[in-house]
Amino acid sequence: MADLLTNPHEHQRKVMRALLWLTVFATGCLGLLNLLRGGLFWLAVSELAYAGFALGLLFIINRTPHLRAWSLIYLLPFFSLTVYGLLLPNTSPSIFAFIQAIPILSYLLLGLRLGLWCSLVFVSMGILAYSYRFLLNGELLDSAVSMFIIAVSSFAIMLFSHIYERSRVQNENHLRELAATDGLTGLANRMSLASSFKRERSRALRLQSPLSLVVMDIDHFKYINDRYGHAGGDLALCYLADKLRERLRDTDLICRLGGEEFALLLPDTSLQEAARLADELRTWLAERPISLAGEQYTLAFSAGVATLGEDAEDMDTLLLVADRRMYEAKAGGRNQVVAAGQHYRLSAG
Repeated sequence: MADLLTNPHEHQRKVMRALLWLTVFATGCLGLLNLLRGGLFWLAVSELAYAGFALGLLFIINRTPHLRAWSLIYLLPFFSLTVYGLLLPNTSPSIFAFIQAIPILSYLLLGLRLGLWCSLVFVSMGILAYSYRFLLNGELLDSAVSMFIIAVSSFAIMLFSHIYERSRVQNENHLRELAATDGLTGLANRMSLASSFKRERSRALRLQSPLSLVVMDIDHFKYINDRYGHAGGDLALCYLADKLRERLRDTDLICRLGGEEFALLLPDTSLQEAARLADELRTWLAERPISLAGEQYTLAFSAGVATLGEDAEDMDTLLLVADRRMYEAKAGGRNQVVAAGQHYRLSAG
């Protein structure tokens, strides 16, 4: 489940692998049978060549980052070969079963938009090819009824495939959002921090720009819970989350690590700038007390700051450094920021 959430294309990769193995077996067998039947030499050669192509793709599909492009390269010849087979004089009408599989494969492997266009084009071509081969020589009314039934059944499969894929994508996006969000505050959680750090680290290294991390912990949070109850504690957490959103940039990531501990991922921000920002946040927060059970309570926090390169190269170590500095701030009297030995205190102590 975690793999599917962090890599939304993993289900497509699994479907593609299964389909390639099926293609190697099915088209290989059909190619050999058509060679033995006679009269379908070029179709048989095309099927055998396609089986070899599918076998080659099996060695690519597990590693390629361009999964959708390779899926399209696989599907276009497959769909074209199916339509071509319908037009040949010696083929069986049963080949039309492959046409009705087109929408399912298109949506599974290409997504909503590209899957829709691919389905519309090739299903329409398949219906026309089938009608030309097997229906137009009969009675006009019978042919019209048969063509209508085939068209309705084919487009019904396409419609249901579209509805299913759209629902699946919406549910997957919703699950991914839930998995990356703290349920109480609506902030990003640790999983979201990890993915954002990976992206911002690559950007920082590419542009040679600073990237800093602040870990903060609400001071005397146990006292808040004891005096005002867990509802008061939750209110304090949500209040701090709202105030952080209010003050920080859209490019900054605010994360709740757990309990009363938060983290700020600050792109384009040096160690000194991050420490200064954290100190300004504390000053600003002290001027805006929260109302708890009818009483005004001034929230304060202790914070530690670390920066990419100077302190660590990976997120886990950077978090550890910032966390240790935050505990230094706690041990030094709380209500302060520690960054590489620098202490920023509020004048009110």
